Amino acid sequence: MRQRELLTLLNNYFVKLFDTTFHSMKIAFPRNNNLEWLRLIFATQVALCHSASHLKFEIPWIISYFPGVPAFFFVSGFLIYASYLNAPGRRYFENRFLRIYPALVLVTLGGAAVVLVDHGWHDLMNNFSTYALWIIAQTTLGQAYNPGLFRDVGIGVINGSLWTITTEILFYLCIPFIVWLERNFRYTVLVCIVLSFSLYAVGPLVWSKPIYREKTFYDILGLTPIVWGWMFGLGIVAVKHFEYLKRYFQYLPLAVIPITVMIVTGAGHYGFLFGSSGNRLGLLYFVNYISLVLWFAFVVRPVRLPFDLSYGVYIWHAPVINLLLVLGFLNVPFSLLLTFSIAAISWFCLEKPFLKLKRQSLKAVGNEA
Repeated sequence: MRQRELLTLLNNYFVKLFDTTFHSMKIAFPRNNNLEWLRLIFATQVALCHSASHLKFEIPWIISYFPGVPAFFFVSGFLIYASYLNAPGRRYFENRFLRIYPALVLVTLGGAAVVLVDHGWHDLMNNFSTYALWIIAQTTLGQAYNPGLFRDVGIGVINGSLWTITTEILFYLCIPFIVWLERNFRYTVLVCIVLSFSLYAVGPLVWSKPIYREKTFYDILGLTPIVWGWMFGLGIVAVKHFEYLKRYFQYLPLAVIPITVMIVTGAGHYGFLFGSSGNRLGLLYFVNYISLVLWFAFVVRPVRLPFDLSYGVYIWHAPVINLLLVLGFLNVPFSLLLTFSIAAISWFCLEKPFLKLKRQSLKAVGNEA
């Protein structure tokens, strides 16, 4: 009898967690917005900075002060939280799978092809197990895995930018649990933000010694939302309180002033508050940065983007850079042209057809997520 009661309790728990959480709650924001443009800009920023760094090309210094990855995390928190509340349960996981995995599988095969261009096709047969393990890692949660066999190719990492995909997927998995916790404790997101930012701020000081191949424990945590969760969390806060925040959207351009001050003065010893360059932005800089993101997304007159190349540009730019290094053709404009061309093929031939299989999306209230 006790076993039956226990099984019933467990069943009810998982049903509530994955199928009925917040069914009555919907989150809406303007359907006409510039979020798709923003995601494309973020992806282009990452691709341009990486191309310039590895292909030896000078770009305007100001570009590094508006990094794409932290902004991606904020927008993901905004969109994915709304996506779950508007299409919870199995539909949520199906939609996330259809958005991420088809293109991820394709770019993984593309990365393997870059290695074979450098090593020769016989290398696949001689090291089949290594290739197989790498492909499995790239298409699950091991995107940071890079076997020694590949380290003589290009920059030494076939697709290092995919570490953010690991973080994103883990965040997707956390959302149902976060929403469930909110039913019992309304300040769940706030507590998660505080804990995540505390670790983000002190982690590099506490865990400074390498534990594996020059990587610290903090570096490993940096592959998860534990470190970056506060950025996602602020996106959740923004969408939850959108109706309140939009009253002040007209003042958001004023964020340029503190951003300029922080860029000019530098981070000093308070990088966790004022850091203005790279992915490790300071809290105050990040808040002002996302203020501009919200302004551009919802105040600037929206211009519809008939395609979404942002994901393709982001995941393909690193293999393209490596291919050009293997071929000895160091040309940034061509790198971007090739990246955008492959991203377009990925969108029209793969991503868009798979997205049509989604049973419900945010198109009713906002953007595809």
